[in-house]
Amino acid sequence: MTPEITPTPAPKKRSKAPLFLLALLLLLGGGAWMWNERRKNEALERWKRASIVMPERLARVPARWSAQTLAERLEKSRKIRDSDTFVEYAQQIGLKEVEPGAYFLPKIAGPRDLAQSFKNGPTHEKVTFPEGFTARQVVARLRKNGFAGASDLEKIAPETLEGRLFPETYWLPLRTSGKELAAPMIQKWRETIQSLPRPFPKIDGKEMTPMQLTTLASLVEREAASRAEMPLVAGVIVGRLRRPMRLQIDASIQYARAVADLPYKSRLLYEDLEIQSPYNTYTRDGLPPGPICNPGEAALRAAARPQNTNSLFYVYSPKLKRHIFAPDYSGHLRNVALAKREREQRENAAADAAIASGEE
Repeated sequence: MTPEITPTPAPKKRSKAPLFLLALLLLLGGGAWMWNERRKNEALERWKRASIVMPERLARVPARWSAQTLAERLEKSRKIRDSDTFVEYAQQIGLKEVEPGAYFLPKIAGPRDLAQSFKNGPTHEKVTFPEGFTARQVVARLRKNGFAGASDLEKIAPETLEGRLFPETYWLPLRTSGKELAAPMIQKWRETIQSLPRPFPKIDGKEMTPMQLTTLASLVEREAASRAEMPLVAGVIVGRLRRPMRLQIDASIQYARAVADLPYKSRLLYEDLEIQSPYNTYTRDGLPPGPICNPGEAALRAAARPQNTNSLFYVYSPKLKRHIFAPDYSGHLRNVALAKREREQRENAAADAAIASGEE
């Protein structure tokens, strides 16, 4: 019997489909990775193009601007490099218009963060404090301009801040503490004091301290009719301190009244000069216990370098619109009589003009 021979089956051909799918997946995955990396790189480049490049971090918007106008102004001022990218991100977060004001911006920020800073609203406000403003007036102006920290300063006795709130124009943060509001003013006062020539005037053989000098400057600030006569007014005050003579300065009486919550008087009476106060230079010797206002740089420099003079008295002349000075009391009385006549003549002329105007 011939044995049956079973043919050996031919080897099966392997399908190439799995390899193709694997290659396709690798290709697609690699392509997706490369595409994603490209998008990231493009986004990074766009971020760099739209980032702030200037060191100044306070942007001022004077009027209500559209996002497009803001972007163009930022690009023009070189705070961003690409206005189109900024506008694109502004649209994404719903920024259509920008409120007027000052905005403190991150030192380096992408367009989205930058746009968000403007959407959040102004962070700073411009405020000016004139020379001679008192601490009470400074706090009142801060409150009027919407600074949140003003309420903190209202809780502090004004006399503790007086003299150190340097009069200047500032861009201050709207939403911060009173301490942070006062900090740049106090720092400016310190810098100005450090810039003054030394030594300061000596009283009783001792050089004035910075606070004593500031107190002297505050009297000069409130008494002098102009910057030009500040050194001479300072010389008179220093001369009286060295005699010693009581200063008898009307501005100190006005400050004493303010501390006592009494109303301001344009013309003081003799009875006003008897007010019980450490700031009353008619009844107390030497300088007041502290400044009576916040003096400017001109008054501080006049106090640091008072003019040498033998004058010890002065009175304001309405006709000359400045003070007239005298070395002795008899000469002062003559000047006072002259100033009184000038004042009466001016008041009479004003009354005559009012009558004439009514008759027409």
